[in-house]
Amino acid sequence: MATSGSTNFAATRNQILRQAALKVNALPSNATMSATMLTDMAFGLNAMVKAWQGGGIHIWTIAEGVLFPAVDQVKYGLGTGATDHATETYYETAITADEAAGQTVISVDSTANMTVADNIGICLDDGSIQWTTISSKTSTTVTVAAALTDSAAEDQPVFNYTTRIVRPLKIKFARRYNISDARDTPIKVISRQEYYDMPKKTDPGPINSLFYDPLNNTGYLYHWNAVDPVEDLIKFTFYRPIEDFDAAADNPDLPQDWISALVWNFALDLSAEYPVSDAIVKRIASRAAYYLDLASSFDREAEDIHVQPDFGP
Repeated sequence: MATSGSTNFAATRNQILRQAALKVNALPSNATMSATMLTDMAFGLNAMVKAWQGGGIHIWTIAEGVLFPAVDQVKYGLGTGATDHATETYYETAITADEAAGQTVISVDSTANMTVADNIGICLDDGSIQWTTISSKTSTTVTVAAALTDSAAEDQPVFNYTTRIVRPLKIKFARRYNISDARDTPIKVISRQEYYDMPKKTDPGPINSLFYDPLNNTGYLYHWNAVDPVEDLIKFTFYRPIEDFDAAADNPDLPQDWISALVWNFALDLSAEYPVSDAIVKRIASRAAYYLDLASSFDREAEDIHVQPDFGP
């Protein structure tokens, strides 16, 4: 017997909607779903997945981000609409010749990972990172949109990235990344109360802790201490949002293991809107719970459990 050799099974948004609709007799098996039905059901499917997102984050939505601190700043917006500088993927190079204030053409080790219109951050001699965008490049020079506001000596780091980070739902872990020696040092993710109880938020010093407030469209990261000069970046592990179903052909932003869970659980949602007998609702609920539990049981990251005895007062 020959197997397919393929493991790329997937389902589109509209396939999921159709399979769920069939299970509650929302349409005959030979019928085509109307545009209105697709619109209504797509809304319901997105709402259900967002509810799952709020109930617990899954291992495939864990991502790594980096925040570029600014001198004397302790609050940063995180999200695609924010103006502060945080991303998932960035590149680093270095200046190859002393550059004076006012320069717009910067000599660097390499521009291989740079793209025109990228955000570019140049470490200046005054200890700050100046951000602008890339106008053009050669293999060893980059022309920036805004002239340097201070000198930048040879070997000063240069960072670039293309897109800002999506709004994190939660920051799980964080570390201080030293720019000069590429060393990571864990820092503590603290609560709102712990952060606001800090006596003076803007005292300069090493970054030892951070607090993250996810809010709605833009989240805000607060760190303690403030920095002057910028010697470290903040690297962090975060939970990102599950992507939406926007178009008919969109695949789920979930592993294939979750396709049956999506179909049956959305069918359970639909059973409240269609005349389905109690017996069928009960059967759908049973299958929905089964597939959700099956998918969730694999959706756990391996972590050590530490147990410490309590010796009392």
